[in-house]
Amino acid sequence: MKRIFTTTIFVLFIFCASGQVRDVKSRASAYKNGSSSSSDGGSSYSGDVDWFFIEVFADLFTEVIFGSFSTAQFNQLQNADVEDWRISGEFKLAGGLNFGNVNYFDRQMIRGNWGLFSSQLRRMNVNDVSGGFTTIDWQILQLNLVNLRNVRWLVGAGISHEVEIEQTHFEFATELYVSTSDKFMPYLTYRASGDGYPREEFSAMIEYRPFRARTNEVAFSGGYLYQRLYGIDFHFPSVGVVLHLK
Repeated sequence: MKRIFTTTIFVLFIFCASGQVRDVKSRASAYKNGSSSSSDGGSSYSGDVDWFFIEVFADLFTEVIFGSFSTAQFNQLQNADVEDWRISGEFKLAGGLNFGNVNYFDRQMIRGNWGLFSSQLRRMNVNDVSGGFTTIDWQILQLNLVNLRNVRWLVGAGISHEVEIEQTHFEFATELYVSTSDKFMPYLTYRASGDGYPREEFSAMIEYRPFRARTNEVAFSGGYLYQRLYGIDFHFPSVGVVLHLK
């Protein structure tokens, strides 16, 4: 009898949970069709990809890359044997579950680093009882402006494609890694995409790297992830595993 009662309560809890992902899809579709505002009454978005930022980024890249950036790239590659971030690959798996809203996320990411430059590809999926909302995010070019063993700061730009809605946005991202310990590496990440930022993400994570001295190492991560998707907030505790190839 107790088992039947517990099961009934759990099923009712699932069906009563709000379909946040369903609402996200509805607002994303309105954005795609040119709606001027989201239904939360507080945020307004344009329905077009903001090509202005892409053009500005491309202009800056072509003007600067052959000047001071080429010198910085040369200096970083000269010390790549000391600073092991500089020529490396990263593969990350992460996930999280919010019991209060009965939703979860899973994320897969791969990144290649070559001195001053990086490129990152990831899949991000947020899911609840109403379905999933998946994006494929490609940071086409990331610049490792600070690239030391215990301090790393990068900024990047690329595109974010919403799979279910079939629309693509310009995306900006920045990450900051700061560590005073040989085994623990905390870092902050901020991402924003779309004209008017219909999608924003912030995370505060820490990696535990027990095998940091090895050429190829496995690390573990944990922390907090926040996403705001078309005016709807998602909060997740997060855990993951990381493979560093150096």
